[in-house]
Amino acid sequence: MLLEIIIYALHLFISVIFFVLIPLPVLIHVNVTEGSGRIPLILKIYKKIITIAHGAIIVLFVTGVLMRFDLSLWTVVVVIVWVVIGAYLGLTAKFVRESIEAIENKQPYEDHVYKVKMFSTLLMLAIIAMFIIKFTDFL
Repeated sequence: MLLEIIIYALHLFISVIFFVLIPLPVLIHVNVTEGSGRIPLILKIYKKIITIAHGAIIVLFVTGVLMRFDLSLWTVVVVIVWVVIGAYLGLTAKFVRESIEAIENKQPYEDHVYKVKMFSTLLMLAIIAMFIIKFTDFL
């Protein structure tokens, strides 16, 4: 019983990391629109957060399997959404890295930042979908 509580607490605690990823597309949009010049700082901060999220997605998958291991519709949907989150997390990380490299090399970086915004928006929607699936009982 204690082990189940610890696994559940770890699962919930680690999931908070994904809440931090939700504002990324909004921050990029606002800073691109205003032209404030904070894009490099935002990207460097989020590069670290995304790296942590890559580890977190593995921990969440393992703790999720330990908490509930069955082949219900809910479990299948959760696994599919995790795959989508993993894919968009990887694509967002790739374009964050390319944006930072372009900025450091004094090359045009607008296309890379646009891709960061696009994939982080899709990532944000997938994360929100996951939390809706996890905390509602419609499946």
